[in-house]
Amino acid sequence: MNDGPGIGDPSGAFGRRGVAKRVGAVSRHLPVRGDRLLDIGCGDGAHTVEIADDYVRVDAIDLEPQRLDLFAERIAGTPLEDRIGLHKMSADSLAFDPNTFDRVTAFEAIEHIDDLGSALGEIHRVLKPGGAFSLTTSNRWFPFETHGVLWGDRRMPALTAPFLPWVPPLHGRMSDVRAFTTQEMGRLLRGVGLRVRAIDYLMPAFDRRPRPLRSLSDVLEGTPLRVFGTAMAVTAVKPGRP
Repeated sequence: MNDGPGIGDPSGAFGRRGVAKRVGAVSRHLPVRGDRLLDIGCGDGAHTVEIADDYVRVDAIDLEPQRLDLFAERIAGTPLEDRIGLHKMSADSLAFDPNTFDRVTAFEAIEHIDDLGSALGEIHRVLKPGGAFSLTTSNRWFPFETHGVLWGDRRMPALTAPFLPWVPPLHGRMSDVRAFTTQEMGRLLRGVGLRVRAIDYLMPAFDRRPRPLRSLSDVLEGTPLRVFGTAMAVTAVKPGRP
């Protein structure tokens, strides 16, 4: 019996609602379908399997073998097993030919990439003309660092330092991940030749919280207060005809 995560189960980090919010956001930007998909920082595959059915071939990369093993367990014995290729690979050195993919996705991954400029250049290279890069990542205007706060060698809860992401120099010393504004993200994407197509903000999913809190979060996502959401969702397109 497979004791790993089931194909429809969420990753522990985001929960079912969190995964659905992120996949739903990029799906609204542009339909998720085509011949080839590359998912960067795939982790245990919770996001990948939600969009894989509408692609002929899917490649998924991550640097952590344990997460790739969980992904392999997730799809073992399913129709996706023969259509998803799993690779231990860095985003700043993609072992794929230019103009290969119709879509590249990165769900809560780019904030962890050391050489982000090189990684974005690689994403542009492997996208087909007219192809799209969709990402979700940390929003600087969310008042808490969701990855925890570093106090020396200790990682403390987010509530330890409220508003930390709003002070970039301090955030850089007390966090080991990045946070972005949409303006910063737009500049990075345009800098490698991608054109921003759509931007959304995502409020916390509160997957394991009481229903009224989840409902309030969903309501706020439809108001101007969404700019303080925990994450942003961005889709950018490589110029040219498919």
